[in-house]
Amino acid sequence: MSKAKSKRLVYVPGDLAGEVTEISRQRGESLSLFVTEVLKLALKADSLGYTPKQAAEFLEIMQAQRNLGGAFVPTDVLAYLNNKVCETEEVDQLQAKWYESGKWHGKYLNEKFKDPVCALKKFLEATRWDLSEVEVRQSQNMIKFRCISTLLTGDATKLLAKFIEGAMHSIGYQTAKSEAFKGMILLDFKT
Repeated sequence: MSKAKSKRLVYVPGDLAGEVTEISRQRGESLSLFVTEVLKLALKADSLGYTPKQAAEFLEIMQAQRNLGGAFVPTDVLAYLNNKVCETEEVDQLQAKWYESGKWHGKYLNEKFKDPVCALKKFLEATRWDLSEVEVRQSQNMIKFRCISTLLTGDATKLLAKFIEGAMHSIGYQTAKSEAFKGMILLDFKT
């Protein structure tokens, strides 16, 4: 028997096998075809450096971004637009827009995810390619956000900080400390 045609028996929990059988039936696919496709996609995620769990979380965050009306904009275009408005008297209005957008995102994440703070962290990691670090630390009744970027301008850093503050306020936290320097955001929130 050739290697390509050999088959293996794999034991899986009965409830999982039932779910997989139901999904393949709903799609009109054979169970074997569906499981083969799932395994190939898990291998593809692995080749990209993600576990299947990380790939599923990433996809869930991207779906949330889509549901929230998000759009991918090249960093240089976003920076140009932000800088143009920040040079005018409308900078306060732009900050208010970023804050309100954060509130909207936070409300959605709070309703959709079991741990909305963790979801916000993953959201920032997945959608803000200009961030090299996103760190969230929890201790007692305090949550500390640290975001680092070598690409963000001072104005863009302040705008992103407003977004995070808006999201955290919607989730139910109050700002205890807010510092935003060129490429560095330091935010502390309390319950």
